[in-house]
Amino acid sequence: MGALNLALEEGGPRSLELRWGSNWRDLEITLDDEPVGAVADKLQLEQGVEFKLPDDSVLHVQLLHVPTPELRVLRNGAPLPDAASDPVQQVRTATFLLYGLAAFSVGVAMVSLVMTSKMRQQLPVSASNLLFGGVLAVLGFFMFKRWRAAPLLAILLYSFDTLSTLYVALTSEKVGGISALTGLVIRIFIFGALGKGFLGARELARREKQPLTAAPPSLGPAVAFPEA
Repeated sequence: MGALNLALEEGGPRSLELRWGSNWRDLEITLDDEPVGAVADKLQLEQGVEFKLPDDSVLHVQLLHVPTPELRVLRNGAPLPDAASDPVQQVRTATFLLYGLAAFSVGVAMVSLVMTSKMRQQLPVSASNLLFGGVLAVLGFFMFKRWRAAPLLAILLYSFDTLSTLYVALTSEKVGGISALTGLVIRIFIFGALGKGFLGARELARREKQPLTAAPPSLGPAVAFPEA
């Protein structure tokens, strides 16, 4: 079961509601409590469906796996505000992620220093965690400024961290397979969010250079329209 409420335009009321059952089945779409359309089959939703709204605009809904399932909701080819495919939301998510990871890294470093009884051995590790957190915080700031290189640098940084973690997991007897696998899964989610942050920043930069009169890209022929 799930629900999503979105506005058709920036600052507008969240009058568009999408509700679905288990495993993304039986999707129902309403606008101002009036039915717009429904999709019963998950496979059809993954292929993408389109519905005509009362103002003759076209609503496109598609289930994506990037890497977690999310709904791509477009109106006349443009993402709706605060939707998962909205570039502003993608940049915001990547920014919060980098700040959160920075805070976590700094917190781990400080707790380790307080809890350890071997200060000399722990100090280099905590210092590296503090440095790592500081770099992530700086990248988070530039991500907030929509600097496209920030998520790429973060991906590069976490790629190195992932490779070093995998090396330790494969060569150390103290690291369990489950914990290493969990860390790898978490990093996949991090890579996904940072990748979408880069795409969002690139799209926003493209919009700034694009004339205001330019039309959004076409999605092609509609897959499904509700019957009149």
